[in-house]
Amino acid sequence: MADPKGDGEKIVLEHGRSVAGRELPGVPKEYETGYGTIVLFYQYKEPVWSAKESKKALKKVMELGEAHHITGRGRVAPEGLNCTLSGTPLQVRAFCSGLREWNPRLFDQTDFKLTDGIPLSKLFKSLSIRKANELVAYGLAGDHKAPSLEKFAGEHLDADQYHTAMNDKDTVIVDVRNAYESAIGHFQPPSGGAKLIDPKMRNSIEFPKWLNDPETQKQLNGKKVLMYCTGGIRCERATALLNQMSAVHPDKLKPRAVYELRGGIERYLKTFPQGGFWKGKNYLFDRRMEQCPSDVPPDQVDQQVDSKCCLCRQKWTMYRGKFKCATPTLCGVPVIVCTSCEPQALTHAHLLKCELCRVGYKTPDATPDLIGQKRMAEALDNTNVTSSSSSVVTKDTTNNNGPETKKKRTLHSEQEEPLFHPDRLFLARLPLTVTKSKLEQILGTIIVIHWFTDSTSGAFYGSCVVQLKSASNAKRIMSQLNNGSISMDKKRAKVSFAKRGSPQTDVWPPTNHTPREFPPIGT
Repeated sequence: MADPKGDGEKIVLEHGRSVAGRELPGVPKEYETGYGTIVLFYQYKEPVWSAKESKKALKKVMELGEAHHITGRGRVAPEGLNCTLSGTPLQVRAFCSGLREWNPRLFDQTDFKLTDGIPLSKLFKSLSIRKANELVAYGLAGDHKAPSLEKFAGEHLDADQYHTAMNDKDTVIVDVRNAYESAIGHFQPPSGGAKLIDPKMRNSIEFPKWLNDPETQKQLNGKKVLMYCTGGIRCERATALLNQMSAVHPDKLKPRAVYELRGGIERYLKTFPQGGFWKGKNYLFDRRMEQCPSDVPPDQVDQQVDSKCCLCRQKWTMYRGKFKCATPTLCGVPVIVCTSCEPQALTHAHLLKCELCRVGYKTPDATPDLIGQKRMAEALDNTNVTSSSSSVVTKDTTNNNGPETKKKRTLHSEQEEPLFHPDRLFLARLPLTVTKSKLEQILGTIIVIHWFTDSTSGAFYGSCVVQLKSASNAKRIMSQLNNGSISMDKKRAKVSFAKRGSPQTDVWPPTNHTPREFPPIGT
């Protein structure tokens, strides 16, 4: 359809809409046979999967992939799943439907980005799904570092909304991809509109340092911030980290609002087949190598790209041959080599340099205190805990220690009362990086966790009591322990059954209990 704003830009609105919670689109008739389909998707999981659940998810993805003859690459981490897969149009759709059937509560909210009409030669040759600590290598692995997406992720804008937002002069656009990706294509906002910012990252782990840099924060303060990446996954954590930093340090960092492009560049280029505000190519991590606006001739796309061969410096717009930067600092990012220079690149690999290393660019070196920021954010959030959330815990506890248990207590004298709670464990000498999710990976499902704090400062001092699902679970855990301790973050924590107090005062959870993923940091 034509642009409803009347500037002549062709817009296909349906291509910019997420399929989350909707039926998957049918196969276009012209692509039913003789072509393949590629699907990009990710799904974060909060709270994170336990080690057992993560292993089960990996197994299920492999089972579905093999059953439907799927090929491609993927990662399974405690925080979720990220995949780029290929197959026939029907096979790919059957795989996606299989994930929805297996875990509808989780995968019904997944945006499966399907691209039909792919030449069979561009499909993956095999299937590889591997275990990972993190879906995107931001260095945020683990609940004690990763900002909550539920609480802090940026607001999603569909492609047409994002396009309109780029006209706002009080807006900055942040490309959260790596610099070598941006070199062959990026957004170019209209004159008088938003300002594009390139963080100049060699890899994603540099993003928190860039965001922590005072010069960066000056550019973001008071502005609407639009972030974008290839398919959306990198923006999820990036926007959440920005919002979390803003929440705990509003004196240093305070953007007006934070948004992300739903479905990434991939959906934008399908929505704007004439390119919109996009210039160049979208770097891809599959056999297609790049994505271009479908209605823009290839030679015109090349004219929009300023990248050069890293050896002869002539204009060149393609990454081919898997050549890497050989800077002594072990940069190792992809570099562009033209066909004329390929023989030299093969024999003199030490001459290859990426554009950032060529100019001697160094990443800001001040790493933010990610653990401290996460805990401060948790503390801020817990000041707004509602009575309804507390009542849920109370209800769960009542179900586990119901009237029958209390009735039995009245039949016994104080001397006959067991010395320990059979379903509760006491843990001491815990590291400050401990979280409920980490403990669940070792102990199994925790019904209630109560962190012990200093009476004066309110700070956690390394001990807690956890209530497990049953007395048999607690007994099994205790029987499996090595010398009554568990290992966590290079520390040995002591574990024992929780002692009972007086039956008249042994209230559980304690009256001062607040449900928390993290122990309190105090004042």
